[in-house]
Amino acid sequence: MTRASVIVPTFNEERSLERCLSSLRNQSFQPDQIIVADGGSQDATRDIGRTWADQVIVERKRTIAAGRQAGADVATGRWLVFADADSYYPQDWLLDLLRPFAAPDVACTHGKVMLDDANGVEHFLADRVAPKFFRTALELGYPSGAGSNLAIRSDVFKKIGGFDTDLVTAEDVDLQRRALSYGRNVYVEDAVAFISARRLRSWGYPKFVGFHVQNWVQYALVRKPMRQYEAIR
Repeated sequence: MTRASVIVPTFNEERSLERCLSSLRNQSFQPDQIIVADGGSQDATRDIGRTWADQVIVERKRTIAAGRQAGADVATGRWLVFADADSYYPQDWLLDLLRPFAAPDVACTHGKVMLDDANGVEHFLADRVAPKFFRTALELGYPSGAGSNLAIRSDVFKKIGGFDTDLVTAEDVDLQRRALSYGRNVYVEDAVAFISARRLRSWGYPKFVGFHVQNWVQYALVRKPMRQYEAIR
């Protein structure tokens, strides 16, 4: 078994993917596999993936959960690591994200997310406010790490049946909640992913914040997250 497999779901990401994959190739702790799981892109996404990744597969269901699952199905790593195509990963990201697994009771880890082109207020919220939410949610038994910055032991992933591929949103939160049956989830503030602000810019603050708060509450209370989440490129 290899050490770490990084899985990147894609759909029409030709403008972002090369930057993401090149940052994964530049990690101080090198992943053994980089897998692009594509949802049937109609642009140059798969060509870029073949240049930078070890494997490119196609998954036609087109939920991000199905893409993440398809990548995990062909991964051989001891740890399955999930990244997003529109994100950038600093050199020590993978090393920091995997460090807590030195403790045998850790099942899953998730890191900090920062906006790639944030203004001062957005930077403050992501750097100071959001980590408090992640820690509080974890203490309450609702780990809420983003799928763009998430790692799980492969044996735990298999035991819980992987992602619920019918979920359109909250597939990452759902996976982490079920993984708690097999060990701790650790929030790693040093493992930073710089994610795209394109949805925030497109939706605006009220819709963006309202959607994510409502989605989290719906999942936490009744296990029924939102079913609509349009692609924004």
